[in-house]
Amino acid sequence: MLAGGFGKRLGPLAKEVPKPLLPLRGKPAIDHIIAKLLEVGVEEVVISTNLKFEMQFETWLREAKLAKIRIEVEPSKTEDEKFGAIGGIARMLKQLCNDEYFVLAGDNVFTDSLDEMAAFFREIKKPVVAGYYAANLAQLKLGSSVTTNSKGRITLFEEKPMNPDLRKPVGACVYILPYNTLVRTKEYVDEGMNPDEPGRFISWLCEREDVYVYVLKGRLWDIGSVAEYERAKREFK
Repeated sequence: MLAGGFGKRLGPLAKEVPKPLLPLRGKPAIDHIIAKLLEVGVEEVVISTNLKFEMQFETWLREAKLAKIRIEVEPSKTEDEKFGAIGGIARMLKQLCNDEYFVLAGDNVFTDSLDEMAAFFREIKKPVVAGYYAANLAQLKLGSSVTTNSKGRITLFEEKPMNPDLRKPVGACVYILPYNTLVRTKEYVDEGMNPDEPGRFISWLCEREDVYVYVLKGRLWDIGSVAEYERAKREFK
């Protein structure tokens, strides 16, 4: 799980509390995400964070008393020092085995189960990106517009589209990636690409291999902004 950001869009709300630990319906937002992963039987959850928020996550983990979770800390204390979401994955590759991985943003909270997405991945054995339908154009403009063929293969993954179309799904940072795809994060970073926006990596990846979309049936909120966090607090069920 990607939790190495410093929450600059949230201002004072995330000055001392990382985004995934912000409260949502009486518990940290990350608890809702972890529950979805445990439902599909993941073997281990790795939370990638930074030095600034290391202790907050360690305290959360002790209090949550959850098994199969470990915290990986990158040596960054400020926004300027951070590795970025994709840079953080590339940094951890040596610790990961040849397996299949969920990659989730720690600030994306959703209502749908991951069971059907996992079943879709097992059927095609190709990278799968979760999609959802935006509530409004503003939300879509801040996300990734996904165009597919009739079989769900992504033909265009446009980050922060200039001319958004609400009929198209938005790409969420909820992925299932085979190991041989996950290791391409290092190739991407070595090429000097943006290490901090997962959508840029998916756009790059779609030009090199087949990537598919699975559209979540429920709602999704990216609580990385004040507006979406407030919306999630009102609407999340």
